[in-house]
Amino acid sequence: MRKKSKISPTDLALFHEAMKGTKLLQNRTRVTYTPPLPKKRKQFEATETAPSFHLSDWERFEPVDGEAFLSFARNGISNKILRNLSKGQYNTEATLDLHRMTVAQAREAVALFITESIAEKARVVLIIHGKGRPNQPPILKNKLNHWLREIEYVLAFCSASSTHGSRGALYVLLKRVQEENLLD
Repeated sequence: MRKKSKISPTDLALFHEAMKGTKLLQNRTRVTYTPPLPKKRKQFEATETAPSFHLSDWERFEPVDGEAFLSFARNGISNKILRNLSKGQYNTEATLDLHRMTVAQAREAVALFITESIAEKARVVLIIHGKGRPNQPPILKNKLNHWLREIEYVLAFCSASSTHGSRGALYVLLKRVQEENLLD
């Protein structure tokens, strides 16, 4: 059964009048757009050109639940920057999704992701950790709350806005690092 048209007879008549003299396209194949390939990322050895991180399993913070808002800023980071970060007002330059990873896989992925982001001079990145299972504290969210505080190159982090995953993701503000400093 067809739905009734919500177009008034007057509008339909105007449309048909405007379409007089037009021809139906014969070629019905779809045109697909292939975006250009992204710039090739330069390869680097983590031990030579970028800092490496040891992320411990020891936690010093009380576990938070899946709906808790996380927020952290080092001394010198203004409340305005943290507020803008939490609103998603800075462009995220890279994203890491930790869904379906074990704690060991996530630890390695976070360390590599932060290392690569610093090497690529990214300032704001997004890490998606999820909210965990119902009625259980989220494991990766709690681990990230601890790990990111250990990394000296992380200036601030907070739960993302609803467009980027809300309480299941974090915006991370990274320190600007000069290339000379990467080799130290």
